[in-house]
Formats: sequence, C-alpha cells, structure tokens
Amino acid sequence: MRRPAEDMPIGVELDCGTHAVTEQEIIEFATEWDPQYFHVDRDAAAHSNFGGIIASGLHTASIFQRLAVTGVYTGYDVIAGKEIQSLRFLRPVRAGDVLSCTIVVRSVEPDGAGRCLVSIAGTLRNQLGRPVLELEVDSLVRSREEA
Repeated sequence: MRRPAEDMPIGVELDCGTHAVTEQEIIEFATEWDPQYFHVDRDAAAHSNFGGIIASGLHTASIFQRLAVTGVYTGYDVIAGKEIQSLRFLRPVRAGDVLSCTIVVRSVEPDGAGRCLVSIAGTLRNQLGRPVLELEVDSLVRSREEA
C-alpha cells in the first residue's frame, strides 16, 4: 500500500541508500547515451581535463533517481515527475566512488483534486562526503483526498 503525499515528512533528511560506481557501468551508460571521449575512452580521458574516465552527468542523475525511488518514492503514490527546478553537477564521479543519496521534502501542496505538488531537494555525495550532484524537483503525488 502506497501512502499519500500528506504523509511525506517535510524538512527531514531522508537517507536513500548508496551505489558503488564501476568503470564498466560508466562506459556502458555513456556508450549508449553520452559517448563523449572522457566517458568512454580510457586513453583519451587520461589526457583530458579530468585525467581519466568520469561518469556522464546524465548517468549521475540516473543514479540519484534510482536511489530516490528505491529509498523513498516507492512508499508513496507518485503520479509523475513535473519539473526539475535545478540540477547542478559539482564534481566528477569516477569508478570506485560510492555515492550516497539524501532527499529533503521541502513542501507538499494541494494541486487539484486527488493530488499534491511535492517539492524536494536532493543530494548525491561521494564516499568522502563531498556533494557531486544537487537538484530540486517537483513531482505529483496522489493525495489522501479522492480525485
């Protein structure tokens, strides 16, 4: 049973778990979706500004989404994402990084019959506690009230 938006804890930092990033997944994701040389070619990446292979920003955002869904969202009756207010890539993600995800529900507001607009702030941090991604997202979540 998924809970309604009104049950989401506002202002509480929620732990969404961790993900260990591998070079194989970085290269596989980027080969399919963002084949820039510093994501897919070890030799060329070694001579880039990054000094080696790094994860695509889209890959990093996908890791956030997976952790947020499995860690928090599956417990709520999410209808759909609505808007990414901001998305900031703060430092490169490399093979061997262990990323931890947290979200804070900023607000839950009625948004028509049967649904609420939920605004969250999310962060991915590496194993050193340094943020690699920050974002703000609005989603629609079913309300306790009938549609």
